[in-house]
Amino acid sequence: MRKRKLSKRGIVYAVLTPTVLYFALFFYYPFFTNVVWMFTDYNFLNSAKFVGLKNIAHFFDDPYAWKALKNTFVITLVSTPLTLGVSLALAMAVFYLKLGKAVIRGAIFSTYIVSTIVAAITFKVWFNDELGYVNSILTGLGVKKVAWLTDPFWAMVAIIMLSVWLLMGYFMVIFLAGISGIDTQQLEAGMMDGANKRQLFFRITLPQLKPIMIFSSIIAVSIYLKTYPSVVILTNGGPYRSTETILMYMFDQGFVSRNVGYASVLGIVIFLITMFISLLQLKLTKFFSEQGG
Repeated sequence: MRKRKLSKRGIVYAVLTPTVLYFALFFYYPFFTNVVWMFTDYNFLNSAKFVGLKNIAHFFDDPYAWKALKNTFVITLVSTPLTLGVSLALAMAVFYLKLGKAVIRGAIFSTYIVSTIVAAITFKVWFNDELGYVNSILTGLGVKKVAWLTDPFWAMVAIIMLSVWLLMGYFMVIFLAGISGIDTQQLEAGMMDGANKRQLFFRITLPQLKPIMIFSSIIAVSIYLKTYPSVVILTNGGPYRSTETILMYMFDQGFVSRNVGYASVLGIVIFLITMFISLLQLKLTKFFSEQGG
């Protein structure tokens, strides 16, 4: 009996140890090291010197950090509902297709399979101010060329369009799975009661997709708050830092300026904002569910 208990414990330890080591080495150790570096002056070359709250105070007085945060919030708050809306519309359209459903579904999902770097380079070619395909089409239609990548407003629009493009295929598949799981008897009952397609969507389909909408919004927000490679390739944070994100600014401080202590503060800020927004989404969802119930 004792040997069996020992053997069971051995199996448990053998299974859990690699997982615990993985999280300890690649999550907990970097996180707590980051917390320590927040209070130091460190540049990878010299030993770290304790500076107290100097780096944190600098964050509150740094206009570039706040501008990068603002840009990040704009990308996140605009891209998230746009992505979910476009993905849901595509999922509904593909679901009711009768011909070529698999081909079209695969074509749309391929936007997610393509790497961010390849997609960003493609968009940079498409939205080039002088030789881009988009401006060529606009010129052919008699519309004036748009400074997509050199005007602050239009550069942000281009980044948001790329952000939507990168994730719409992923969320479309998730919504398709959710739509496939909807109780058809409720839809049939609604149709028998004389409900039109709009009423069926808003009163039956959408409420049943609420858990998927919540999951998708949390995932989208966490991804968009960490927008980095697409911005670097498409605009490099320009023009005039108008598209620079907080993650991009953090990398610049940490690896270009080698101000590791301050970059650690920015990293913790990103972590806290992501955690706060995710918790807020869950709390609001629970509140509205209780209100509806």
